[in-house]
Formats: sequence, structure tokens, C-alpha cells
Amino acid sequence: MKKLWLIGLLAIGSLFSIPANAGGVSGKIRLVNGSASGNGATLGDKEAVVIWLEGQEEPKPPETPVRISQRNLQFSPDFLVAVKGQKVEMPNDDDVAHNVYSFTGMNQFNLGVYAKGEYRSVTFDKTGIVDVFCSIHHQMHARVFVVPTRYFASILPGQSFNINEVPAGKYVLKVWHERSRMLEKTVVVPRTGVVSENLVLENNNPQTATAAKK
Repeated sequence: MKKLWLIGLLAIGSLFSIPANAGGVSGKIRLVNGSASGNGATLGDKEAVVIWLEGQEEPKPPETPVRISQRNLQFSPDFLVAVKGQKVEMPNDDDVAHNVYSFTGMNQFNLGVYAKGEYRSVTFDKTGIVDVFCSIHHQMHARVFVVPTRYFASILPGQSFNINEVPAGKYVLKVWHERSRMLEKTVVVPRTGVVSENLVLENNNPQTATAAKK
């Protein structure tokens, strides 16, 4: 009897761990050339789109860190999304030493020189793009996009996105792509189910189709 009581108690606890009144936002982002760009491939269709929701009380940032490795004299990945206040680990998996730093606005940092097998970490307090470099190997460049909320997605143009387990309520959906103006739209997340938003971004940095394929 005691065992059955304990199983029932655990089951009730698991129910409380499921977010109450939580829905989601899904959709697809399409990138199109501006009026002056002519016909052909869309420049920027291999560059990340970041989508996030603002408007409600923000939960704490994820405790699990995200990671950018240094490998083969490159950053991997070279584009990463992190939540404001989330730890970003930067291990050196290369055979040489690196000095990772950034001079970007209020998110400046310098991790100093560290060798293979070592790692350093940084936490960003401001949102936006952070350009990351190595002072020893000048070809190394990565970008971290810091979002203000854990309700986000990152995709390529033409792909579908899903932002799940979002508390019900009104939000501002924001979409960023380097070559487009910031897109903002009010959405209402239902208590259950998903609201669908298919959006179009216009490439405001038109170039030829040949350049787009380089």
C-alpha cells in the first residue's frame, strides 16, 4: 500500500512540473530579394534567422550552458544563440593556444591565452549581436546572438520554426536577419495548441545571384 501511495504522489508531482496553460508559436520564414535585387538566388538564404517572443515576465535563463569550440583554427559553430545570463563555454579543442575576445559594446570580454584541453566561459548581460575573435589567429570569427528570453528559435530562411511550452498570453514576436529590417508582430499564444505565423523578410542588401552563391 505504501508503495502505491508513493507512486501516486510521484505522478501528481510530475503533473505539476508540466507548464500550465502553455501553448506555442510555429511557422515558416521566407526571405525575398528587394525590388532592386533582380532575379536569381536570394543573398542571405544561408544566414541564420533568429525568432523570439517578448512581453511576459521572463523566466530565469537556462542552467545548461551553450558552447563554441575552437577547432582547426576556426570557431565551431560560427553562429550561436544564447539567452541573456546563460553561460557560454569556449573550450580549446585545437593543437595551439588561442586568445578569445570581443570588443562589442557592453558585452566586451577577453578570456586570455589558454592551451588545448582548457576552456573558459563568458556570460552576456546585454542582448544583441556579439562578434567574437581570436587575437592570435585573425581569420577566426564567430557571432553570438544574445536574446532576452528562452522562448526563441534559430533557423535558415525557408525553414520552419517551433517555439514550444510558452505560457499563454500576448507577446511581441521579433524576427532578426542580418540583411533585413527587424520584423515585429503581436501574437497571442493560446492556453493549449499552437498559433501559426508564416512571415516574409525582405533582403535590404541586394546583390547579384552570382554573389549570393559565393
